[in-house]
Amino acid sequence: MLASLARSGATRSSGPIDPAFRLATVGDMDQEVLAWARQAHEWLIQAEDHADAVRADLRRAVHRLAAGGSSPRDIAAALGLSNQQLDEISRTAGGPGRGGRGHPRGTELACTFCGRLQRTVRKLIAGPGVYICEACVALAGGVVGSGSAAGTPPVRMHAVPEQDGGARCRFCVKRRDQVTGLAAMPAGSGDTFAGPAAICVECLALCNEILAEELA
Repeated sequence: MLASLARSGATRSSGPIDPAFRLATVGDMDQEVLAWARQAHEWLIQAEDHADAVRADLRRAVHRLAAGGSSPRDIAAALGLSNQQLDEISRTAGGPGRGGRGHPRGTELACTFCGRLQRTVRKLIAGPGVYICEACVALAGGVVGSGSAAGTPPVRMHAVPEQDGGARCRFCVKRRDQVTGLAAMPAGSGDTFAGPAAICVECLALCNEILAEELA
């Protein structure tokens, strides 16, 4: 679909070019083709963003099926997947999970938001290269609920405004303009190429489900 849209969105002529027609160029660059390439690149970015969000939704749905008592074998069969494919989805699709699979052995895990080590918290929930403890889940929930900053340095979160559409949840990678709320640490706190430590309301809801199940 994207390939066909990209081609139909361009204005390239399907017939012979009139010799009298001249394209504006910078150096040897064809501006018409450059515009076509830019549009295709923008569609590709949008498609990748959508794919990331869909993978995260799939992982959350699989987790809820498992939490409801369905076995991995039954879930895989119902989705038409092999057990290996289901395991790969569970490990790589994004969103918060229960373990720290893929983390190097011998390295102690820590909350990305507050920095507390796993052995010092009641529960540490893992995402793709990001972790959050039960205390920071509660703090982030209060922040997105009230819209006001909360906590004390160095653990002080703020609600990301709707205008900051580029900010992303570190768990499911959805942008601020794709979710109803996003709590984040100040810039420089837990920063990676993905940006500051941040979590959206949807991932907070899943974290609270995990905490309710395992800390009850």
